[in-house]
Amino acid sequence: MEEVVRIESLSFQYEDGKKVLDHLDFSLLKGDFVGIVGPNGSGKSTLMKLILGLLPPVEGSISLFGVPIQKFRDWTKIGYVAQQAAHGTGGFPATVKEVIASGLVSKVGLFRRLKAAHYAKVEEVAERVGLAEKLHDRIGNLSGGQLQRVFIARALVAEPELLILDEPTVGVDQESIGQFYGLLRSLKEESQMTMMIVSHDVGVMTQWVTKVACLQRGLHFHGTADEFAHNQENILRSMYGDAIRVLAHHH
Repeated sequence: MEEVVRIESLSFQYEDGKKVLDHLDFSLLKGDFVGIVGPNGSGKSTLMKLILGLLPPVEGSISLFGVPIQKFRDWTKIGYVAQQAAHGTGGFPATVKEVIASGLVSKVGLFRRLKAAHYAKVEEVAERVGLAEKLHDRIGNLSGGQLQRVFIARALVAEPELLILDEPTVGVDQESIGQFYGLLRSLKEESQMTMMIVSHDVGVMTQWVTKVACLQRGLHFHGTADEFAHNQENILRSMYGDAIRVLAHHH
């Protein structure tokens, strides 16, 4: 099976000397839908930034699609939805169509005009995420769940092979969260896209992903969602300590 991401002995610390990742080994295979979970400060968002080339590793190595990250150039293969991507968009005067189309800039070029074929792709992606009837709406008029669909569509329009999402359900209501994960699962099944999602909501996320990685400086667990479910309490206790109570979520 093709490796999309390979991480070996990866360590990282910030300028204040705090080490957030310590000799991490991790691999992501083509077609995986992996959920990254862990307590605040466990290194989840840092790991995402390292994979995206936004931070340099202190020790160890990262390879993307078989290429060392220092030599990797084909960043259009990777789509990214940042933490709280939709935060603060209420007064932004762009339409859904314009925001989705902005995801093509890296592929087309900053000052090049989009052609009819590009806008056809925008409409196709909007249809896939259930926003076909919202293309001309201002994003400030959308719900939190609809906004997250816009930013997923923006990431998808460039046809990435790996989609990374950092805490994508922050500020989204409970009803929309289930629909959101259902959308991701269907997109993965349609295209065999590889997905990595960081979330603090262990109870909901692990019902949808195919694999789980538990992070607390290093990996405490990396396996299938079923394996995680069977030993969830012990795994989470090893990360959070004994003062933990696992609650079931029913949707």
